[in-house]
Amino acid sequence: MKTDPHEIPLFVHQLTGLLQAGRTPSQLWGDALSVHGGSTGTAFSSAARPALSSAHQAAQLGLSVPEVLREAATRTRDPALRPLWQDLAACFEVAERSGAPLAAVLARYAVQRESWLDSDAARDTALAGPRATVRLLSWLPLFGLAVGYLIGVDPLAVLLGSAPGIAALCAGFVLMVIGRIWSSRLVRAAAGDRT
Repeated sequence: MKTDPHEIPLFVHQLTGLLQAGRTPSQLWGDALSVHGGSTGTAFSSAARPALSSAHQAAQLGLSVPEVLREAATRTRDPALRPLWQDLAACFEVAERSGAPLAAVLARYAVQRESWLDSDAARDTALAGPRATVRLLSWLPLFGLAVGYLIGVDPLAVLLGSAPGIAALCAGFVLMVIGRIWSSRLVRAAAGDRT
């Protein structure tokens, strides 16, 4: 089960809320573990539990939580959590080094993650039409053959009955394949190679 990407900004907002409520960074991980550490829960809770436990132990022992989070990023099998742990480690380090309030740094990070999700959703919506067009254009030659039969013409006999017909069939097939590949590449380029 993969983590729903929308759970990540929610989790960061939870961390921000705990800090704004007066929890210290060392208490933060214990609270997060109590929320997401149960035996039942979402895919995010199950995947995040080991990292939260390690961060909680590191915070209790006074060890570097960012190092533990970076290590968790290398160990996780969930691709959605790798950047989360790396980014949280960076947020903690920025707050420690600059003296900026950790809650403010995390809040900005959560807003940025939400912005990325909104951008992805807008891009997917914008690309739905071109993807449908690519599929439709792939089926049009077969639709054309069916229409030929419906109006009483035998298109296969015309295409296979003479050298120009065979040449037209081969050229049409080659152009259809090239058009499909080209259109798919355009859609992938517009999607930022995510598909």
